[in-house]
Amino acid sequence: MPRVPALALLALTCAVASAEPAREPSAAEFANAPLPGQESGRIDPVGDGDSTAREIGRAALLVPRWTFELVLTPARTGLWLYDRYELDQRAGDATAAGTMRLGFSPSLSFESGYGITGGTAGGRLDAHNLFGAHEEASLEAAAGAGYYFRQLYAVTATSGHRFGDRFTLALDTGYEVRARDAFYGLGNGAGEVTRYSQHRARAGLTGDLAVWSDLHVRPSVALAQQSFGDPAEGASAEDLYMPVGWMGTQSAYGELALRWDSRRGGGEWDPHWKLTNGTLATAYAGRYHQLDAGGDFWRYGLDAEQLVRLGMGPRVLAAQFHGEAVTGSTDEVPFTELPSLGGPLYLRGYAPDRFRDRVALVGALEYRWDLARWLGAHVFVDAGRVYDSLGSVGVDHLRAGYGGGIEIGRATTLLDIASSIDGGFVVALTLDPIHDLEARERRR
Repeated sequence: MPRVPALALLALTCAVASAEPAREPSAAEFANAPLPGQESGRIDPVGDGDSTAREIGRAALLVPRWTFELVLTPARTGLWLYDRYELDQRAGDATAAGTMRLGFSPSLSFESGYGITGGTAGGRLDAHNLFGAHEEASLEAAAGAGYYFRQLYAVTATSGHRFGDRFTLALDTGYEVRARDAFYGLGNGAGEVTRYSQHRARAGLTGDLAVWSDLHVRPSVALAQQSFGDPAEGASAEDLYMPVGWMGTQSAYGELALRWDSRRGGGEWDPHWKLTNGTLATAYAGRYHQLDAGGDFWRYGLDAEQLVRLGMGPRVLAAQFHGEAVTGSTDEVPFTELPSLGGPLYLRGYAPDRFRDRVALVGALEYRWDLARWLGAHVFVDAGRVYDSLGSVGVDHLRAGYGGGIEIGRATTLLDIASSIDGGFVVALTLDPIHDLEARERRR
């Protein structure tokens, strides 16, 4: 390698020594300099991006944004309390110590089908490990404010491991006042709406025997009393329509169900309580006996759900089916005991109990994914209808709905917004919801 001439090296050293020293940037230059990570590489002035169109769009979205913030406020508050006071850790310590522990959960619900006053608020007091065998009991109460007053009180208890690991016994009692329920007539068509009030009391006892693997036998008995009257707004319901059972019913119901439930968590990092894989199938048949008057009839049905875990997150595809039928005619079965579709359980794009008849069939496809460990979202589409008999079952004139929602915790729906092919929107807002007594029977 050739050597650099000494004269050239000396000239280079003198040039560097005589060069102007580096200038310190001024304060103004520091103030206008981009922050680290925000350098654009452009030397021309860059605008702030707030064009007229963007300002108009921001103003138009202001109300939906505030509405969304308001909806999420209870959930954020609950998550803050959960994290701030380490409730999961405290519950785990209490369980490890084998002592009884108490918990309180607030409840909030809103159904758009009942107007702005269709909401209820209340709470549930839970007691776990009552006598050292993982027994549980809960006391629930909720009331709706406003003109259309609604009340619900319920007491539930389960035996835990008191009778061993293969058999549990559950007691479910409650009393409910609904001041403005809607009756749309019978069948798949659109009828005139009749508003009525309802007082409902129920006491039920359900056993669960693990027979083999994921197969369970579930016998149950229940006593119920219902009375009906004019709606809260004062119009006489009897002047519009008087279906069977309008004067009230007293009934006894016995049922036997076979249930297969292999649903489990399918991922190593999934929350332990989240179901992402497996099958649920329940077939049931029961005898309904009217204690005061009227004939007896059978109720039978099938509920099924198949979960497929699509990937991490987790992302889950759920296929669901519900079918229910009664043997009595519409002149013998009280209208509230007829299979129905519509509401937060089946055919969610329609108002609660929008369709009633002797047979009800509905299927749904739902996609679920997690936004955070305790926060998830789902979108769904469902279709079905009611029929006057099994012989008339077909795919003509199906009702279909679609929508989505947000869930918090153990699949508690926080917000559901749905619509249907017939138009309109149904909004349901719940925070640790207290289900009505009829839904307790239907949810199975």
